[in-house]
Amino acid sequence: MKKIFLISALIPAAAIAMADITVNSPSSTPEGKMVVEKASVANFANARSRADLNLTSDTIDFVEGTKTVAVPVDGDYRFKISFDGNNSVDFYTRPGENIVVNITQFSPIRYTLGGTPLVEGMSELYNAVLPIEEEAEQIQKGLKPDGDMQALFARYNKVFTDFIEKTPSSPAAVFAIMNLDPETFSKYEEKVAPAASKSALFPLYEQQAKRVKAQIEADRKRIEMEQNHVQAPAFTLPDLQGKDVSLSDFRGKWLILDFWGSWCGWCIKGFPELKAAYEKYKPELEVIGIDCQETPERWKAGVERHQLPWVHVYLSQEKQTELLGAYGVQGFPTKVIVNPEGKIMNITSGEDPAFYTTLAKLMGK
Repeated sequence: MKKIFLISALIPAAAIAMADITVNSPSSTPEGKMVVEKASVANFANARSRADLNLTSDTIDFVEGTKTVAVPVDGDYRFKISFDGNNSVDFYTRPGENIVVNITQFSPIRYTLGGTPLVEGMSELYNAVLPIEEEAEQIQKGLKPDGDMQALFARYNKVFTDFIEKTPSSPAAVFAIMNLDPETFSKYEEKVAPAASKSALFPLYEQQAKRVKAQIEADRKRIEMEQNHVQAPAFTLPDLQGKDVSLSDFRGKWLILDFWGSWCGWCIKGFPELKAAYEKYKPELEVIGIDCQETPERWKAGVERHQLPWVHVYLSQEKQTELLGAYGVQGFPTKVIVNPEGKIMNITSGEDPAFYTTLAKLMGK
């Protein structure tokens, strides 16, 4: 579940009164300091990399009591105020509005935000989903027994949908919809559209709306490819030695196409089961790891570090849009089962133990 960020509206910088972010803490910060990072909303919306954000950072001594930070007058900014590596508050400001951050606890951090209807609504949402996020994190870390994650996601979505139902014209409703899964986002898009079109969130909202439409289309495409068992889109990519490898080279074998990256924690978590399936079914089965979204050096280091024994090819940035789009890949890992005739039999996004049950059934094992 993604972390909540508080986003406010754009207004002209001219004739804006000076305003402050006031941070209140009844006790000393963990390290006696407060680190303030900020970047303009324009940079945040358009950045293609972290370097494009043009972040600025200041470290301020903060033992206890109150500290103030000036709100920029030249536009909207995203702030991240950190008190140590695990305790931070994220929010957005606009010129002329005073924001209050009340820290009530460190490790784990607890806080409320005030000063405008927008940040107060965001604060309400943050505190409502916090226990749900913490429960999910405990399960993911193995600190609690596996629970019904789908039920957790349903509870998470309901916090935001209830808020939208009650206050569809609130600035915070625009933020709420941006925290929903794609299907639910689409369901509530029309309800929130009037508020969104007048909000500073609109550029970010538009970006998310485009991503949602792309993901829904990708899901539709994946279902169509599976149900119709279409021919797997062809590709030719370089392997670890720089030699071209083509999908057609493996006709006559069952294939798993594993779209992955060494940066992807869930990809790495799934390697033991993938290795077990590979050992169990080879040489009838081959695995082709298709590395995505990293440099060749990191790709090669990742293959070596995790001792991955199958075929590996590198998908360069220039070819990613075409090939990922052809297979409807919207997240990582994505695994595709291709039969010996070269037809797609299954596409699974994320780590799902049922994938290996499906594989065995398709292979008649």
